[in-house]
Amino acid sequence: MQNMDSTILKTQEKSLTDTQEKFLDALFGEAKGNPKKAGELAGYSDHSYPKVLRSLKSEIVTRAENYLATHSAKAATKMVDMLDEDGTTPHANIRMEAAKQILDRIGVVKKDQIDINMKAMHGIFILPPKEEPKEGGRISRIFRAFIPKSS
Repeated sequence: MQNMDSTILKTQEKSLTDTQEKFLDALFGEAKGNPKKAGELAGYSDHSYPKVLRSLKSEIVTRAENYLATHSAKAATKMVDMLDEDGTTPHANIRMEAAKQILDRIGVVKKDQIDINMKAMHGIFILPPKEEPKEGGRISRIFRAFIPKSS
Protein backbone atom coordinates (compact mmCIF):
# COMPACT_ATOMS: atom_id res chain seq x y z
CA MET A 1 0.00 0.00 0.00
CA GLN A 2 1.25 3.41 -0.81
CA ASN A 3 0.78 6.65 1.09
CA MET A 4 -2.43 8.36 0.08
CA ASP A 5 -2.74 12.04 -0.59
CA SER A 6 -4.23 13.17 2.71
CA THR A 7 -6.46 15.72 0.98
CA ILE A 8 -8.39 12.86 -0.64
CA LEU A 9 -8.98 11.15 2.69
CA LYS A 10 -9.77 14.19 4.87
CA THR A 11 -13.20 14.45 6.41
CA GLN A 12 -15.19 17.62 6.92
CA GLU A 13 -17.58 16.29 9.59
CA LYS A 14 -15.95 17.51 12.79
CA SER A 15 -12.81 19.41 13.65
CA LEU A 16 -9.99 17.13 14.72
CA THR A 17 -6.92 17.84 16.78
CA ASP A 18 -3.52 17.71 15.13
CA THR A 19 -2.79 14.43 16.93
CA GLN A 20 -6.04 12.90 15.70
CA GLU A 21 -5.24 14.02 12.13
CA LYS A 22 -1.76 12.49 12.47
CA PHE A 23 -3.34 9.26 13.71
CA LEU A 24 -5.73 9.05 10.75
CA ASP A 25 -3.02 9.96 8.24
CA ALA A 26 -0.71 7.31 9.72
CA LEU A 27 -3.50 4.70 9.85
CA PHE A 28 -4.11 5.00 6.11
CA GLY A 29 -0.47 5.66 5.30
CA GLU A 30 2.69 4.47 6.97
CA ALA A 31 0.95 2.19 9.51
CA LYS A 32 -0.93 0.43 6.67
CA GLY A 33 -4.09 -0.02 8.74
CA ASN A 34 -2.38 -1.03 12.01
CA PRO A 35 -4.03 1.13 14.71
CA LYS A 36 -1.39 0.46 17.35
CA LYS A 37 1.39 1.56 15.01
CA ALA A 38 -0.67 4.58 13.89
CA GLY A 39 -1.11 5.57 17.54
CA GLU A 40 2.63 5.36 18.15
CA LEU A 41 3.38 7.41 15.02
CA ALA A 42 0.83 10.05 16.05
CA GLY A 43 2.29 10.34 19.56
CA TYR A 44 -0.33 8.48 21.61
CA SER A 45 0.68 6.23 24.50
CA ASP A 46 0.86 2.47 23.86
CA HIS A 47 -2.46 1.63 25.50
CA SER A 48 -4.58 4.60 24.43
CA TYR A 49 -5.16 3.65 20.79
CA PRO A 50 -8.44 1.71 21.48
CA LYS A 51 -9.95 4.89 22.98
CA VAL A 52 -8.75 6.89 19.98
CA LEU A 53 -10.30 4.32 17.62
CA ARG A 54 -13.67 4.60 19.37
CA SER A 55 -13.63 8.41 19.28
CA LEU A 56 -12.68 8.50 15.58
CA LYS A 57 -14.94 5.68 14.38
CA SER A 58 -17.01 7.73 11.94
CA GLU A 59 -13.93 9.46 10.50
CA ILE A 60 -12.20 6.10 10.04
CA VAL A 61 -15.23 4.67 8.22
CA THR A 62 -15.47 7.73 5.97
CA ARG A 63 -11.80 7.61 5.14
CA ALA A 64 -11.98 3.86 4.50
CA GLU A 65 -14.83 4.42 2.02
CA ASN A 66 -12.83 7.15 0.31
CA TYR A 67 -9.75 4.92 0.28
CA LEU A 68 -11.66 2.09 -1.39
CA ALA A 69 -13.22 4.48 -3.89
CA THR A 70 -9.77 5.82 -4.71
CA HIS A 71 -8.50 2.31 -5.42
CA SER A 72 -11.57 1.19 -7.35
CA ALA A 73 -10.02 2.22 -10.66
CA LYS A 74 -7.02 0.02 -9.90
CA ALA A 75 -9.34 -2.88 -9.00
CA ALA A 76 -11.34 -2.50 -12.21
CA THR A 77 -8.15 -2.29 -14.28
CA LYS A 78 -6.77 -5.45 -12.64
CA MET A 79 -9.95 -7.35 -13.40
CA VAL A 80 -9.76 -6.40 -17.07
CA ASP A 81 -6.02 -7.14 -17.23
CA MET A 82 -6.61 -10.64 -15.90
CA LEU A 83 -8.72 -11.38 -18.96
CA ASP A 84 -5.50 -11.43 -21.01
CA GLU A 85 -3.46 -13.42 -18.48
CA ASP A 86 -1.94 -16.70 -19.63
CA GLY A 87 -2.38 -18.40 -16.27
CA THR A 88 1.15 -17.87 -14.98
CA THR A 89 0.32 -15.03 -12.58
CA PRO A 90 0.60 -16.36 -9.03
CA HIS A 91 -2.55 -16.13 -6.93
CA ALA A 92 -4.62 -14.71 -9.79
CA ASN A 93 -7.84 -16.00 -8.23
CA ILE A 94 -7.07 -14.26 -4.95
CA ARG A 95 -6.30 -11.01 -6.75
CA MET A 96 -9.49 -11.25 -8.78
CA GLU A 97 -11.55 -11.85 -5.64
CA ALA A 98 -9.88 -8.89 -3.88
CA ALA A 99 -10.69 -6.66 -6.85
CA LYS A 100 -14.32 -7.86 -6.82
CA GLN A 101 -14.61 -7.18 -3.08
CA ILE A 102 -13.32 -3.62 -3.46
CA LEU A 103 -15.75 -2.91 -6.29
CA ASP A 104 -18.64 -4.49 -4.37
CA ARG A 105 -17.99 -2.31 -1.35
CA ILE A 106 -18.10 0.92 -3.32
CA GLY A 107 -21.29 -0.09 -5.09
CA VAL A 108 -20.05 -1.40 -8.44
CA VAL A 109 -21.64 -4.84 -8.40
CA LYS A 110 -22.55 -7.53 -10.86
CA LYS A 111 -26.07 -7.01 -12.06
CA ASP A 112 -28.39 -9.95 -11.54
CA GLN A 113 -31.31 -9.93 -13.90
CA ILE A 114 -34.22 -12.28 -13.59
CA ASP A 115 -36.38 -12.90 -16.61
CA ILE A 116 -39.94 -13.54 -15.59
CA ASN A 117 -42.28 -14.61 -18.34
CA MET A 118 -45.85 -15.14 -17.34
CA LYS A 119 -48.88 -15.87 -19.42
CA ALA A 120 -52.10 -14.57 -18.00
CA MET A 121 -54.87 -17.03 -18.57
CA HIS A 122 -58.29 -15.48 -18.29
CA GLY A 123 -60.80 -18.25 -18.27
CA ILE A 124 -64.50 -18.44 -17.78
CA PHE A 125 -65.78 -21.11 -15.51
CA ILE A 126 -69.18 -22.47 -16.34
CA LEU A 127 -70.80 -23.96 -13.30
CA PRO A 128 -73.66 -26.45 -13.41
CA PRO A 129 -77.11 -25.06 -12.58
CA LYS A 130 -78.02 -24.94 -8.93
CA GLU A 131 -80.34 -27.65 -7.82
CA GLU A 132 -83.10 -27.24 -5.33
CA PRO A 133 -82.32 -29.00 -2.06
CA LYS A 134 -83.96 -32.38 -1.93
CA GLU A 135 -86.68 -32.93 0.63
CA GLY A 136 -85.59 -34.91 3.62
CA GLY A 137 -81.89 -34.07 3.25
CA ARG A 138 -79.84 -32.35 5.90
CA ILE A 139 -79.53 -29.14 3.92
CA SER A 140 -83.29 -28.80 3.43
CA ARG A 141 -83.89 -29.17 7.17
CA ILE A 142 -81.40 -26.37 7.86
CA PHE A 143 -83.02 -24.12 5.27
CA ARG A 144 -86.51 -24.84 6.59
CA ALA A 145 -85.44 -23.62 10.01
CA PHE A 146 -84.73 -20.17 8.57
CA ILE A 147 -87.67 -19.90 6.20
CA PRO A 148 -90.67 -18.19 7.80
CA LYS A 149 -93.75 -20.37 7.92
CA SER A 150 -96.67 -19.10 5.97
CA SER A 151 -100.09 -19.40 7.54
